[in-house]
Amino acid sequence: MRIRLLGTAAAEGWPGLFCRCEACARARALGGRNLRSRSGATVDGGFQFDLGPDVYLHVLAGYTDLAAVEHLLVTHGHEDHLAPATLAMRREPFAHGLPAPLTIYGNHRVMERVRAAVADPSALGVRLETVRPFQSFTAGDATVIPLPADHDPNEACLLYLFGRGGRWLLYGHDSGWFPEPTWDYLAAWAARHHRLDVALVDCTNGPAPGQRNHMGLEAASRVRQRLIAIGAAGDETRVVVTHFSHNGGLLHEELVARAAPVGLEVAYDGLEIVLD
Repeated sequence: MRIRLLGTAAAEGWPGLFCRCEACARARALGGRNLRSRSGATVDGGFQFDLGPDVYLHVLAGYTDLAAVEHLLVTHGHEDHLAPATLAMRREPFAHGLPAPLTIYGNHRVMERVRAAVADPSALGVRLETVRPFQSFTAGDATVIPLPADHDPNEACLLYLFGRGGRWLLYGHDSGWFPEPTWDYLAAWAARHHRLDVALVDCTNGPAPGQRNHMGLEAASRVRQRLIAIGAAGDETRVVVTHFSHNGGLLHEELVARAAPVGLEVAYDGLEIVLD
């Protein structure tokens, strides 16, 4: 399994689009891994999580080939995770040569936003599949289980447990501390002799406390500890924090210095995780 992080920022990006705060000024000056676009990820090229407003930047950087993506798993309908007007570019005269057929999976709000932006998805080679928490489904040769997130109380936001080729990924953001039914499911899943290879965990708050709707380093560390306690992860599981806001203040290396002692890795745009 080959996991590529497309973007690793919260909704405003980092530097923020209109922001003049110290954290954004420092990021602009230092560049490199301190520059963060809005979040998303791919797995093995054909699977993508979320389709945010910075996806063209991700294409230019070579992080994703949208024409090759066959399965798009959307966590929720917020603007920084779903830019559905992008889908209109799949047809002539905007695109020559047929892209791969695309299935979009998500909750009811995701489906509403896609249909509002694209009158006839099927004309673009797009199929829509509404998914529900705890109802496992097959996407190509992958097994996917949507799980409830703690994010927007007005929407059934989802995390995804994703398995392919004997490897397992938890796409665990945007979310605060996981709801107890999600923890219960993960414990039961682990009892069936499964274990995560990688967990991507929300760290919007950076060093700040709090675990509702989003998390920071302290809460993410406790997520890792609980995953290990219920048998869903081991010391070898890579727990990678992502989805950072400039309001947290810490730049990349400063986050690494805080995260490494508690067993967390810090994502950056373009990070590739290869599981042999």
